[in-house]
Amino acid sequence: MGKFGALSAGGRWTRLPAVLRPELSIPRLVSSLIILLVLAWVRPQPGSLPPEASAAAAGASDAAPLPGGEFEALAAVVGRAGAWQQTYGAATEFPAPTSIPAPADSDLLTQTTYLPLVARVEPASMVERRAIWITRYDWTNLNAAPSPETIDALVNQVAGAGFNTIFFQVRAAGDAYYASELEPWAARLSAGPISETLGHDPGWDPLARMVEVGQAAGLEVHAYVNVYPAWLPPPEGHGDLWPPATTPPQMFDRFTYGPTYAAHPGEYAMGYEWRQHLYGVLQPTPMPLTRNRYLWASPGVDQVNAYISSVVRDIVTRYPVDGVHLDLVRYAGVGYSYDPSSDAAAGERPSDARAQWQRDQITALVQRITQETKSLRPQALVSAAVWPTYIDRWGWGVNEGYSDYYQDSKGWLASGSVDAIAPMLYGSYADDAERWEILLLDFMMEQAGQVLPGIGSHYSDFTDIAWRIDRARQAGASGHAIFSYRGLNASGHWDALRLGPYRIPARLP
Repeated sequence: MGKFGALSAGGRWTRLPAVLRPELSIPRLVSSLIILLVLAWVRPQPGSLPPEASAAAAGASDAAPLPGGEFEALAAVVGRAGAWQQTYGAATEFPAPTSIPAPADSDLLTQTTYLPLVARVEPASMVERRAIWITRYDWTNLNAAPSPETIDALVNQVAGAGFNTIFFQVRAAGDAYYASELEPWAARLSAGPISETLGHDPGWDPLARMVEVGQAAGLEVHAYVNVYPAWLPPPEGHGDLWPPATTPPQMFDRFTYGPTYAAHPGEYAMGYEWRQHLYGVLQPTPMPLTRNRYLWASPGVDQVNAYISSVVRDIVTRYPVDGVHLDLVRYAGVGYSYDPSSDAAAGERPSDARAQWQRDQITALVQRITQETKSLRPQALVSAAVWPTYIDRWGWGVNEGYSDYYQDSKGWLASGSVDAIAPMLYGSYADDAERWEILLLDFMMEQAGQVLPGIGSHYSDFTDIAWRIDRARQAGASGHAIFSYRGLNASGHWDALRLGPYRIPARLP
């Protein structure tokens, strides 16, 4: 039996009931009880909603059940950003808002109003990181090539709304949205099938343009890197399952083939051994190529970690970015990865010791990236987007960053392995207001670095966003991060941010 569950005869993990799980020690149970008591104290009684929140509460009794299994299963293999894109990317309507608690009648809490009921003198500025994720899906597609003016429009909109930080995606899955000598140009920068456009020089550099224009507008620009995804087979009709041969070679080719293989020259000639492998009773199975699903590299392979760190180091060396933002810096899920390198180092069977070894592999890479980044740019901020539930202390039955993905995000913050974490509190159960606040306060128990709670942008009622910003401030968070540009643009909440929560300019922490 592992620390968090038992392995059945079929090789599947069964989660133990919360009361039986050993990580819920007495101190942790007391901490969880304190959080629940705080939430009970601040949660107002029905009927006390302020005028601007009344629309959000209307019809709350008819609210749809929490979205769950399908989104979470998809998020496991493509990330929450990818799951959001595949779920809502083509949608014209977004999920209905949840009923948000109204402010309590307490001197410790301040009701948010956008037209003050009484005159007051507001501060000239405040200290807060206001970040926005800009993914590749927010400004590119497979059918039309973007231009430098596309970046200009992004910056104008973001700066005008009052943000001060952009997490700009520069690496998705072994491709580059910048001029790289290690990875090929991303196919989405050129129109056409991926089998023809991967590695094609678009004639301009998106990261260079974003740094130039963004910093000129007073924004910090952080290079947002997907860490362990090595390849994303395209949708049907947009290319083969495998990448085309490119110069430099795509990560799939680099690790699968050797330099003498003429059709797809690579480097390491590791075949399947560098991929994450799913545990099996008879033998582990290497992750297959599947359309619209990431192929993940194994954190247990030393060459993989060295290569990824070299990619980040190259970015920080050649571009004056203000920070590095890591995403998908984890395993693909429970049962991964039993690849040959990991089995040789940590054993072939699940165990507590092996689970800790896996967490240590992820942490070691995070520490390495932070150390190398700081040596090149001492003032740069290194942050990570992390799974919304560190440990499921509440028996919700959801996946955990710590035990299911071997991502010790709280440990990173406490040890200084990163400067900040951005819990991805959006999508599925994290969209529920009550659970959002519970998760926020759970992460806020760690005060060693910056906690930037993620906020979804897809709510049709802006009150859902404003309420979360207000709650983050009350909890003492150093800021927040909104996911993402495309959702915010679709919901049309730019002016609401500028005139509401962002009406007072913010200096960076």
